[in-house]
Amino acid sequence: MQSIRAGRIAAAAAAATLLATAAVAPAASAPGLTTSLKASVTPNHLVGRLTPGRGMPITLSYRATINHPSGSRYRLERVDVKFPAGVGKPNGNLFPSCSAAKLNAANGNLRVCPKGSKIGRGIAVGTAVDIGVTSSGALTLFNGPGGKSITFNVSIITPALINESFSAPLKKISGRYGYSLSSPIPSELQNILDGPIIVRSISVTTGATIVKNGVKRGFIEAYKCPKSHKAPLHSDFFFNTDTGLTATSSADTNITCH
Repeated sequence: MQSIRAGRIAAAAAAATLLATAAVAPAASAPGLTTSLKASVTPNHLVGRLTPGRGMPITLSYRATINHPSGSRYRLERVDVKFPAGVGKPNGNLFPSCSAAKLNAANGNLRVCPKGSKIGRGIAVGTAVDIGVTSSGALTLFNGPGGKSITFNVSIITPALINESFSAPLKKISGRYGYSLSSPIPSELQNILDGPIIVRSISVTTGATIVKNGVKRGFIEAYKCPKSHKAPLHSDFFFNTDTGLTATSSADTNITCH
């Protein structure tokens, strides 16, 4: 009896080990699934002398393009962006904020957010695979609570009405990049009419300003430009499918500055 019980325990342990190994297995690159980036800032040159602790307000434009292989069902699950140090320091602590919970409780009514909390807008284009309809969703960006995140609201009209808000943590990092933004896509935005949405592009522009103590401040401010006049920006894209397959893709670009 003890040997049988020991054998069952060993078998269970082995199965658990296999499951754990499978759970942490890295996502593979899917053939034909590629991504590319474009980014720019306006103005792209520093003007005059900057006051210590205060940068120059800028507008940042970001565009990601996702190329899918024929018959793709790869849903976008998360997007991570790393912003260059010195070019693009966020000042969320200076702005009013609005949370995803507040927007979702109001069924996506953007007017519930305080004046001055809106920091950007954009468009995402995707295809509802099972019905063959490609359409766009309007993106509205708000400063998140405490300036430690960005609140995204996504509004889709065609082929079905969907309005969903989610929070993307914004963190200071060290090294080549200054800040990272991690955007987990809610499941409600990965599927439509019980079929997958494959995202084809994401375009976002943010450049809100506010006056503090008589001084114009930007949600994003530039402090310096690299000697190469090229500030690096990096994105990682994570995908999944309804059959359990996962995939990743990465893309890099440079922001031109002077």
